[in-house]
Formats: sequence, structure tokens, C-alpha cells
Amino acid sequence: MKIIISGKRKEVTDGLTVAQLINSETNGRPRYVSVVTRKELLLEGGFNDVVLQDGDTVEFIYSGEEEC
Repeated sequence: MKIIISGKRKEVTDGLTVAQLINSETNGRPRYVSVVTRKELLLEGGFNDVVLQDGDTVEFIYSGEEEC
């Protein structure tokens, strides 16, 4: 399936969760991160529960000492 990550179109596997995406895109989870997808702000507690869908747009919002 295709999603947009920070403005760039990317092919990812079906069933990918937000947590899996964060780990693959940031080489491990940064100290603080929020994710916006489907016009919703996701907090860390929900990253494992949200499965991405074809066409989703994902933006990462980093804060704290370990900004990327």
C-alpha cells in the first residue's frame, strides 16, 4: 500500500502499525514523538493500536533533546 510520510510517497506493507512505522523510519523510537495521521494527533500510548491504511498521510512531530 502507499502512504505519504512527511510529504514523501512511500510503499509500505499492509497491516503496518504506527509503532512499526516509527521504528522503521527513525531507527528506534525517539525520546518524544507525536504522530498526526488522518487529521488525528496520536499520542504514544496508541501507536501499537493504529493500523495504517492505503492513502494515509503521516507527519512526525519531534520534541525534546533527541530531535531528528
